[in-house]
Amino acid sequence: MPFSFTRTRSSRRVGMAAAIAAVAAVLMLAPSPASAHDDLLGSDPEDGVVLETAPAQVELRYSAEPLDEPGGTIVRVVDPEGAEVQQGEPEVVDNAVIQAIAADAAVVGTYTVTWRVVSSDGHAISGELLFSVGEESEPADAPSEGPIPEDGVPTAVVALWIIGGVVAIGVMGAVVAVLVAISRRRGSED
Repeated sequence: MPFSFTRTRSSRRVGMAAAIAAVAAVLMLAPSPASAHDDLLGSDPEDGVVLETAPAQVELRYSAEPLDEPGGTIVRVVDPEGAEVQQGEPEVVDNAVIQAIAADAAVVGTYTVTWRVVSSDGHAISGELLFSVGEESEPADAPSEGPIPEDGVPTAVVALWIIGGVVAIGVMGAVVAVLVAISRRRGSED
């Protein structure tokens, strides 16, 4: 009878280890409030403002630092005549994205800023805002290459999520294996 009792106690330990590993997996993989998509908190120039002169740059401020992956951050600034006036690549600085505007961007009217960033949770977010220089006008249509794509997360971000998942599963497997080995060792000693 002691052998049967030891076997049952050993089985309970293995079951408990498996349950702990399952709970850990759920907690690690479940979305948390911290993994919610980031939000645009503000911009400079502000959405809807009328300025006397064209700004040298557009600054977009987010609730968390966007991921700075190649192709992950796109900002287009279109003047009232439909010409793109952004200059160079956008720069991620802490929780802000800064896009330079060409020095000769001085057309009077409403400018359209379209943006897309990869949120700190790895998902793409995008939006649009308007500002005017001198006076408001009808915004120009989107440039010929179309709107900023909303789907598709940069490959590096996807790779990080996959690697993180594989590491988490490996760690959980190692914990279960150690607990099973300990349980078997104690069972053979009894």
